[in-house]
Amino acid sequence: MALITSKLSAIYLGPSGLTMLGNLRNGLAIFQKFSTAGVENAVVKYGVETKNDHRQRKEFQTTLFFYVSVFCLLTALSCLFFANALSNYIFDESTYVIHLRILGLILPLHVANIFLLALMRAHAYFNRVIKINSISYLVNLLLFSALIYFYGLSGALFAIITLPSILFFVTLGFAYRSELVFVSFSKEFISSQMMKSFGEFSIMTLISGVSFPIAYLSIRQLLSHELSIQEAGYWEAIFRISNLYLMFVISLMNLILLPKLAEAKNISQFREIVFGFYKNILPLFFGGLILVYILKEWIIRLVLTEEFLPVEDLFLWQMIGDVFRVLALVMVYQFHAKKMFWHYILTDLFLAASLYFSTYFLIDLYELKSVVIGHAFTYFIYFLIILFIFRKPILIPVVKPTQEDSTI
Repeated sequence: MALITSKLSAIYLGPSGLTMLGNLRNGLAIFQKFSTAGVENAVVKYGVETKNDHRQRKEFQTTLFFYVSVFCLLTALSCLFFANALSNYIFDESTYVIHLRILGLILPLHVANIFLLALMRAHAYFNRVIKINSISYLVNLLLFSALIYFYGLSGALFAIITLPSILFFVTLGFAYRSELVFVSFSKEFISSQMMKSFGEFSIMTLISGVSFPIAYLSIRQLLSHELSIQEAGYWEAIFRISNLYLMFVISLMNLILLPKLAEAKNISQFREIVFGFYKNILPLFFGGLILVYILKEWIIRLVLTEEFLPVEDLFLWQMIGDVFRVLALVMVYQFHAKKMFWHYILTDLFLAASLYFSTYFLIDLYELKSVVIGHAFTYFIYFLIILFIFRKPILIPVVKPTQEDSTI
């Protein structure tokens, strides 16, 4: 589906239009993070813990409703009343004020859809979630195709904005009568302890979750101002292609790596899992990268159009960065598995800042290549930082195999 929408975007919008779509997606990610208060993972956690206790479930959902309503209302009002300023920030022009005001009106539906899906995952309704995702792919394809064909860039932006609100009704249909969220809310069921927990999740998630959309948006604007919106579109193109092939290895990490790391009790088990993944999966990933590099011109013509052929020059540095990214992510998943929140936040903040500033300082020297060279440099340094954090389980046992094993 992503291949088809990328192809349609390339045909009807070109590089400059691809830049605008990327800007909107980053802006939408920021709005959704703030409107959900960054507690989506907390919903899954507490949904699992309270699903068998009606009173606790009522406390959880009531507290969630009132807590998130404040964030959602403030974010929606910001879209409505500061649409002009936000349009200038996201798109560098005020043409798309109406899009942001419509987003402000339908944002509560976005939030409701996100939390309903989270609750369904918490209750292990995976078949329903898969069906909803399948329907969402189809609806997205039909809606995006129709609106981009008839209304061009404006239609494509509307499709991205309205899709989650349309999917809310699909999700609601699957969740109806499942007793997931259909409880009566009352102030007497608000839990101060749960409110505090939500606050902790919000701080950690918002700091980390908003930093990358802001960094990517800033990089795109830097390229547009210093070079051209056309060249910013070339970077958006290589960014999309990179995401397509990275989906394979990241999906394997989510499916295989995270559950194993959560069960690891000591250094030996952690090291065995990491090196096992390196040994079994990375050769396939490296082989895939080599194939992608050899076929890069054909891939550009398939996924995009001939207008994007200058993207060929960006592949090598992008792939070098992606190699170090995957090498680091295998270890970074330990942050999630063992709830190493502050390690996760601080390294993510470094990563987001370095991605932007490396481009900023290199752009005069390397022009468009600065962004992919900065990408490679940043993820190389990031890999070294992660390796330093996990030096005890990864490096020391290799040098001193007789060292006494210890817990992580």
